[in-house]
Amino acid sequence: MSQSRLRLRPALLLARVLPALLAAAALPTAAAPLAALGPSAAERPSATATVAGSVADAGYHFALAKMLMAEGDYHAARTAFEKALELDSEAAYVRLEYAEFLTRLGRFGRDRDSRLERLREAVDHAATAQRELAGNADSLRVLAEANLALAAELPEDPAPMVAAVAALEALRAAEPGDVRSLLQLGQIYLRRGEPLAAAEVFEEIIAETPGYRPVYRMLAEALIQSDQMDKAGEALREVLESEPESESARLALAEILADRGDHRAAAEVLRSSPEPLSGVEARTRLATELYLAGELDSALAALDGLLSEVPDSRYLQLLRGLVLSAQARNEEALAALQPLVGEGPGDANLAVTVSQLLLRQEREDEAVELLRGTVDRLEDQGPEGVGEARDARLALAQLYADLGRWPAAERAVAPLLAGDDGGEGGLDARLLYADSLVEQDRGDEALAALDADYEPGAEAEPGSRVRLEAKRAELLARIGRAGEAVELLQGAAGAAEPHAFLAITEGLHRAGRYRETIAPLEEFLDRNPDSRPARFLLGAGQERAGDRAAAEGTFTTLVAAEPEFHPALNYLGYMWIEEGQNLDRAMELVGRAVELDPDNGAYIDSLGWGYYQLGRYGEARETLERAARLIQDPTVYEHLGDVYAAMGEEDSARRAYRRAMELEADDPEAVARKLGALEGGPGEGAPDLQQP
Repeated sequence: MSQSRLRLRPALLLARVLPALLAAAALPTAAAPLAALGPSAAERPSATATVAGSVADAGYHFALAKMLMAEGDYHAARTAFEKALELDSEAAYVRLEYAEFLTRLGRFGRDRDSRLERLREAVDHAATAQRELAGNADSLRVLAEANLALAAELPEDPAPMVAAVAALEALRAAEPGDVRSLLQLGQIYLRRGEPLAAAEVFEEIIAETPGYRPVYRMLAEALIQSDQMDKAGEALREVLESEPESESARLALAEILADRGDHRAAAEVLRSSPEPLSGVEARTRLATELYLAGELDSALAALDGLLSEVPDSRYLQLLRGLVLSAQARNEEALAALQPLVGEGPGDANLAVTVSQLLLRQEREDEAVELLRGTVDRLEDQGPEGVGEARDARLALAQLYADLGRWPAAERAVAPLLAGDDGGEGGLDARLLYADSLVEQDRGDEALAALDADYEPGAEAEPGSRVRLEAKRAELLARIGRAGEAVELLQGAAGAAEPHAFLAITEGLHRAGRYRETIAPLEEFLDRNPDSRPARFLLGAGQERAGDRAAAEGTFTTLVAAEPEFHPALNYLGYMWIEEGQNLDRAMELVGRAVELDPDNGAYIDSLGWGYYQLGRYGEARETLERAARLIQDPTVYEHLGDVYAAMGEEDSARRAYRRAMELEADDPEAVARKLGALEGGPGEGAPDLQQP
C-alpha cells in the first residue's frame, strides 16, 4: 500500500472520533437500536435534549475544525469553528482555540487588510473567552498573543500593546513560573524604554529558574539602561561563566568597568577571553583600555595589529599617536598626529595635543602658529565651527599664558568675552582674562572683570560662582589684599556646601598663601574627617609653610585611608626622596603613582629623582629624560642637570641648567651656583632630549 493511502482523510478520522464525542454527550449513536429512543422519539425534543444536541453538534464541529487545521485546510477549519460557536456560544475553550487559530492566520496572511481583520477578530474572541474564564492562564496567554500580533501590525496605535501588557501582567500574577510569558513582558518593557520594569521581570525569572542563562544577558541590558551598573556587571559575569567565548558580553562588561574608571579591570576582562578577540570593536576597546591603564607597550602592539587591518581608521591613528606621546616618543607622536589636524571632528582638541608635543621639543613658535591656524580655520567655518573655534581660541590664549606672553594672552581671549553665554568655556575665558590683567599689574581691572558676574539679578550657576570666588581670593592675595582673601575663606568655611571653601583654599595656595589656610583646613577636617581634598590641601599647605613633620603625618594618614589617591602618593614619596629618607618606601609610593597616571611628567620626575638619591644614575638619567620629554618644567631640568653632573657629563649638565633658568627655576640662585661650579664653556655633544 502506498504511503499516501496510509494517511487518514478527515472524514475517516471523524468516523473514528465522533462516536466517542457522542458517548461523552450521553446521546445514542447512529448505530443504537431504535427502541432505545423510547416511545416519544417522534415527539418534539425537550429543552434539555435540544441543548445537549447543540453541545454535541458543537463538539463535532470543534473536533472537525481541529482536524481540518491539522490537514492545513484553514478555510474549512474556520467555517467549522464558526459553526461550533453558533451552536454553543458559551463554549469558552472553543472560542479560545479559535482566537489562537485566527492569530496564526493573521500573522501570516498575504495582504494587510485580511491580516488586520483576522487579528481584530482574534482579539475579540480572546477577550470574550477571558471574561468567561475569569483569569484563566491559558486565556490570558492567548489574549496577550493576539494583541501582540495586532500591535505589530498597528505600531501607531498604542491600544493593542497596552492590552497585551495588561494580559501579561495578569498572567505574571497568576503563574509567576511562566518563563516564556515573563520573557515577553520583560522584552516589551525594554523596547518601550522602561528598563527598571524590565529588570524586575528578568530578576523574577532568575529567582524562579536560576539556571536559565539566556535571561542574564537581557537583565544586563535592562540594568545598563537603568544605570544600575554594578548589578549589570554581576549579570554579565554570570553570562561569561556559561558563555566564556561571548565577545559581546565581554565588551559590555568592559564598557561598564571603563565607565567606572577601572581601566585595568576592563582590559583584563577583554584579554581573558579563552579565544583571541576577533571583532574590531572589541579589539579597539582592548587597545583603548590598555592605554588608559598605562600598559603602553601592549596598547601599541594591539594598535599596530588593528591598523594593519583598518589603516584608515582615524580613531586608531589618534589613539596610536596618544600612546606614543605617553611614551614620550615625541617625534613619532607628531608624525602620527600632525597630519590628522584639520581632518575631522575634535580638531581643536587634537591641535592642542599636537601643540603640547611641539612645546616638549621647545618649538614654541610652531605650537603658537598651529593653534592660530586652527582658530582661523574653525572661525571661517561659520556657525558649524563656532564651538570648536572657541575651544581653540581659549587654548591659544592659554598657550600664550603658559609662555608668559600676557599681552598676547589678553588679546587672544578678549573676543570670547563678548556675548559670553555663561557656560564653562565662557567662565574659563573670563578667568584667564583676569589672570592676564593681573600679570600686567592691572589688578583693579582684573577684579572688575570678575565682579561683572556678581551683579544683582545675574546670579551665576553654583559651580561657576565657586570658581569665581576662588579666583577672586587668589587675585586679592596676589595684589596685596590677602586679608580680604582670608575673609572670603573664613566666610566659606561654615557654609553647608564645602566646594567653595576648598576652591578658595586652592586659590590662596596658587597665590602662595599657604600658612593662612592651615587653621581653617584643620577646623574643616574636624567637621569633615573623610574629605580627601581637604586633607591633601592641608598636607600641601603644611609642607609649603615649612612644617614638614606635620605634612608627613597628614599625608601618611591620607595614603593609609586612600591607597590609590596618586597625588598624595607622589607628594609623600617626593618629600621623603628630597630628604633622602625612607627611600625604599618612597619609591614604592611614587612608582604606584606612575602606574596610576603613567604619562604624568611630575610623577616620573619624582621617580627619576629617587633613582638619583639611590645612586642609580643610569636609571635616573633615562627616567628624567623621559620626564623632560613630557613636561617643560624647571625642576625636571635642574634634576637632570644634577644627574648629568654626577655622571661627569658637564656639557649636558650646563644645557639642562640653562633650560631650568629659561623656565624660571624656583630657586634661580641655586641653579646659577651649579652652573658657575662647572668649568669651561657650554661645549658640544649634549644629548638630544627630544628622542628616547
